[in-house]
Amino acid sequence: MGFDPNEIVTVELDCVGWHAAYTRDITRHQLGELLLKLDDMAEGAVTAPEWPTPEQAYIKAPSISSESEWTKRTADEWHDELDREWYLRHAALLDRMALHDDPEQQGAVTEDAEAVATGLLDMDRAPRHYDARAYVRQQYALWAAEQPYDPWGTSK
Repeated sequence: MGFDPNEIVTVELDCVGWHAAYTRDITRHQLGELLLKLDDMAEGAVTAPEWPTPEQAYIKAPSISSESEWTKRTADEWHDELDREWYLRHAALLDRMALHDDPEQQGAVTEDAEAVATGLLDMDRAPRHYDARAYVRQQYALWAAEQPYDPWGTSK
């Protein structure tokens, strides 16, 4: 008992947010090829990156007070010419401050850290399904590792 690879079958796709289902008549052979392609795509799917822990990300970071002074001074000097480095360091500063918040009761610092981290995701056009604060930690660790100089004025 076999099947005819040229037999026509109806495939219906329906996803959340679609106005109507997408229906298409294809052969069993085409359906088999489509399923193989979907399997291949699933195997090669991009997974969320491994995020560094806060300790790993901020191991070489200056004190919170030093970084706070830098972000304020730089914002005052540069006004509306702030670059990605400033936004990254500001997001990392808020993330570090939020780590001291009680996890059971998110305070204003935690909310600010989330908002600024999401802004960095958008600035970088990173996927919105990423954990925004984990993304900040990853980007900060990468940025700090690439610095040819000591951005904080301390010896490494």
